[in-house]
Order: sequence, then C-alpha cells, then structure tokens
Amino acid sequence: MSRIRRRWLVALQRWMREHDQRTSFTLLYITLALVLSMAISIFWLVVVVAAHGVLEYWTLGKTGAHDHRLGRTLWHIRLDIMLVLAALWLGLYIDLLFGVAGLGAAARTGAQVSARVVAWQRTIRGVLLSVDEAALAAKAALSRSSPSGQAAERRRATPAPPPWQQPWSWGDRLTIGAAGLLAGLILLTPVLTDHGPAEALSILARDLHPWPGPDE
Repeated sequence: MSRIRRRWLVALQRWMREHDQRTSFTLLYITLALVLSMAISIFWLVVVVAAHGVLEYWTLGKTGAHDHRLGRTLWHIRLDIMLVLAALWLGLYIDLLFGVAGLGAAARTGAQVSARVVAWQRTIRGVLLSVDEAALAAKAALSRSSPSGQAAERRRATPAPPPWQQPWSWGDRLTIGAAGLLAGLILLTPVLTDHGPAEALSILARDLHPWPGPDE
C-alpha cells in the first residue's frame, strides 16, 4: 500500500512540476475559472488565480540568492492578474458601459432591472473570461510544442535573466499595458463614473464576497 501511495505522490509531483505542459491542468483551470466566477462570484476567480500562483511558485523552486522567484511567479500569471482586474473593472463600469449611470440606484433596488444588468454583466464577463482562457490555452499549447519552455530553461547551465528584462513580445506589451490601464481605471472610478469612493468600495466588496446573496 505504501508503494502505491509513493507512486501516486511521485506522479502527482511530476504533474505539478509539468502543469504548464499538461492538457488536464489547462482544462481544469479554465473550467474552474469560468464556472466559479460566473456562477458564484469573482472571489473564486481570485482563489483559482492565487492557487495557480502558489503552484507556479513551488514549481519554480529556489535557484539562488537572487532568483526573483516571486517576480517570476507574478510574471508567469500576468494574464491571470489582468483577467481579475478586467472582472473588477467590469463590475465598477457596467452602468457606464450600458449608458444606465442614472439607473445605478434603481438597478440595485428594482429586481427586474437588477436582474437584467446582472445578466448582461455575466455575459460580458463570460466573454472576457473566454478570451483570456483561450490565450492561456494557446500559451500552454505553445509551451508544450516549444523546446525553449520552462523545463528547457531549468536545464540551462547559466541562469537566465528575469523574464521582464528579456525582450518583450507583442503579447507581453498588450498584457502589461492592459493590466496597467485597468488598474488605473479602477483607481479613477470616483472620477470617471457616478460612483463615489464609498460606493466603489461597496461594489468591489460585493463582487469579492465569496457567497453573495440573491440580491447582490
């Protein structure tokens, strides 16, 4: 029994180390991110992204005194971080996007209007999630077919410089630029929308509640 358990643990550790090249991880990650965030709340999307970050941090391992392990982890999940920022931005700007800024209060008190806004919000959120997860799936496919992936980098005799110090691809520029823009828009919500600071924080708290009520 102990031998079977040992084999299972070895197989699990191998799967965790090679998760970026595993189709099973990609499918599991996409399913959890889509289903939990759309069916329950953004809080569970944050949980899924954080779990991916912890797994990536463990996979990278410690390679030296200045291995930039945390920075490499954040760089690896930059698409995931942008996705969380996009979901939070959507919750703050949904009224403005649909030209119903004046209906903001009504949308929170009128059941029919509120249900319509929530339905549209989840639809757009689903589109954003699908686009982002398609990018993650493409990234996983490229890493499986490319010899210069993470496993190959670990085999190099000399450590590579941090990824943000290497030449950026157009995808890197787009991802970092979009994340910076979304973060700026979230901070400027009281200036660009009718939501005051307290209301904006209330919306974020509602979106990040693990078990929102039926009227949230």
